[in-house]
Amino acid sequence: MPRQTCPPRPLLSLLTLAIASAALPARAQQAAQAAPAPEAAASDARDRTGVATSQPAAQSMGQVLVSGESIGVRQTRANVKISAADLEQYPPGVSADKVLERISGIQVGSSNAFGGDGFESTISMRGFAKDSIGFSIDGIPNGRSTLGGGSVPTRFFDGSNLAAVEVSQSAGVVGAPSHQALAGHINYVTQDPDKRFGLRIEAAAGSAEYGRGFARVDSGEILPGVTSYLSVSRQQWQVSYVDDPAGHNTRDHVDFKLKAQLGADTVLRLHASYNDRAEESGTNIVTLRQFNSNPKSDGYTDAWTGTPSVDRNYRGLKGNPRDDRLAYADLATSPWSGAKLSLKAYYHSQDGIGKETGLGNGGFPGLDGRATSLYFRANEYGLNRRGVLGELSQRHNDWIDWRVGAWWERYNRSQVRNWYPVLDEATGPAYAASPDAVSEDKHWVNRSAMGYAANRTTLMDGRLKLDYGVTYLDNRVDYDAPIQDSRTNRYSFVNQARTNSGLLPKAGGVFSLTPSTEVFAGYAKNAATVTDATLEGGAAATLPAASTVRDMDTAKAFDLGLRHKGEGYVLAVQAFSITSTETVAADIAGTLQSENVDQGRRVRGLELSGNGRVARDWRVYGAFTWQKTEYRLSGVDAQGYPARGFIRDGEPLVGIAPRNLFLEVTWRPTDAWKLAANARYTAGRAGYYANPRVANSGTDERLPGYALFAVNASYQLQRLTFGLNVENLLNKRYISGIAPELMTTASTVGRYFIGAPRTAVGWVRFEL
Repeated sequence: MPRQTCPPRPLLSLLTLAIASAALPARAQQAAQAAPAPEAAASDARDRTGVATSQPAAQSMGQVLVSGESIGVRQTRANVKISAADLEQYPPGVSADKVLERISGIQVGSSNAFGGDGFESTISMRGFAKDSIGFSIDGIPNGRSTLGGGSVPTRFFDGSNLAAVEVSQSAGVVGAPSHQALAGHINYVTQDPDKRFGLRIEAAAGSAEYGRGFARVDSGEILPGVTSYLSVSRQQWQVSYVDDPAGHNTRDHVDFKLKAQLGADTVLRLHASYNDRAEESGTNIVTLRQFNSNPKSDGYTDAWTGTPSVDRNYRGLKGNPRDDRLAYADLATSPWSGAKLSLKAYYHSQDGIGKETGLGNGGFPGLDGRATSLYFRANEYGLNRRGVLGELSQRHNDWIDWRVGAWWERYNRSQVRNWYPVLDEATGPAYAASPDAVSEDKHWVNRSAMGYAANRTTLMDGRLKLDYGVTYLDNRVDYDAPIQDSRTNRYSFVNQARTNSGLLPKAGGVFSLTPSTEVFAGYAKNAATVTDATLEGGAAATLPAASTVRDMDTAKAFDLGLRHKGEGYVLAVQAFSITSTETVAADIAGTLQSENVDQGRRVRGLELSGNGRVARDWRVYGAFTWQKTEYRLSGVDAQGYPARGFIRDGEPLVGIAPRNLFLEVTWRPTDAWKLAANARYTAGRAGYYANPRVANSGTDERLPGYALFAVNASYQLQRLTFGLNVENLLNKRYISGIAPELMTTASTVGRYFIGAPRTAVGWVRFEL
């Protein structure tokens, strides 16, 4: 494939636009509320822990607000913050996945125009998929986000309670807790309760049978210094790219948060959430040929026929419903003068099903062997995760500003694949209460521990700030499968891993060239705990025969950038380089097994961000990414083909676009009116790579690029706000992402997600 060696024209165009915007005369900014605290102080508070303090949503955004923290001003690493002003561009309750489209270095895609909390939503950061990105909620680690029983972070809070999103594209924060932060870290910050009694009600309706209702009550001060809120919501939708899909999906969610000011230096926060996603209208993955033939069909059927060979593809029997529960306690206090102590404890449980169907002659023991029988297959997932975090810090002087901390977590996860006979193939998809067969029964116990120490040194009267430290990560995993694969008679398989990262150095610095211009640089060596799938891929009947994982996945990330903050605008440009060494689990075609494959990758790129006020009432925001990616494999032939799998040495990463652009223009003549339009461009990406060393491997595939346009408007009338959002305005047909298993499976075709068509949502919000 041809390779690009220099930044293309869109980068130069955006740079020209940003400079032109900055050159326009800036007027004094008007705001409806008091000015926030100085950015540098807020930046310092956030920089020490990598986690922002929860903040309530802004009640009025004033005219056009431009904040340096949205570009990472005064940060010692690549860092961006999505603020409450950015969240206003989306309808209430939008998935937090969707708002990540604003960030340079991040590529998002979904079969839902406003994002979702399912596995059909794809996220990549600097060439790494979301199972290599760390996620947290208010500093609480999310857990692994892998397919098949993983945790999706957006299920732990309602989008209407989101205050901000903090993104570190290099994971250079010492002590940020995560199982998988090879390429970076994302922290979702939820709102604190309001100090006054309040009521907020939201309602929305739109395309694809979309509907949403939300209500939140803030208690005000129920006791001196004690505030809380309770919110409930219900959301429903259908698959949007199909004309008349079977079934509806629903999401019922509850959030509770309490904040107690227990003294001048002590704050306690308690949070609990419950999320019930009932999916009865699943999205499917398609081949490129299927998409080009009919971009409105995904191979599922939407009418029950009574014919088992047809009804095995019935949409209503597909999907991934989940129940998630998360609770945490967060205590911040000062044990002695000048010291700060943070303690957190959390508990997360999950129950879910990966739904599929098959025929009675599918080859699994216990099925009746008939092609005229239809079986409902349920991958039944269970997860219990618990952990604690603590950090102690103190500033002595400009040279010594230290912090030390630790994190411990244990989770137990199970995956049981049961087969239930459909009771009456002729009339509908009801199935029996107990299974006829069990084809897999797998269990994991995963324990992780992390310790870290960091210091900050400030020199030259504050012009130079250095952050540096080390992290140590230890991981122990036990795998036990009474039934790993009944089709191939794999019973009582086991494996275990005992690994550690060694010392992981992280360092960053920012130097103020002038009061408004700064240069920054950073280095981070990151590590990820052993995945459940990797333990499964190396399992055997005895531990001595198992393929034991001896090394963690690691990545080395470098950043170098320049930021400039003027009157009413902020510009940033940053270069990066990441190299990794990983072990991935590749599915073995036609089985329930996988095998481990060594893999590495190298990603280099350039990111540009700009946020500027144009005249009094206009704002322009832009983020552009140019990146060059490649696989680095061992054990390949002269043409770079591996003995198994299909990725090719030296070729671009599958599903990663070399260029991404997000550009938005906002007009806000008054506090009441807002009108915005944005454009999102994703260049063509590598799809499937054929492998001549694998029989019948097919041909290479490349996915075409696409450009999407959106508009949104809102009007506030006293306590009522009305809004309209339209995504994919020109109704572009496109492929939004790569199915997760495509990355490693020795398949003969690529498998992709269909992007959402034109989608409109109207909404109203009432606040008391």
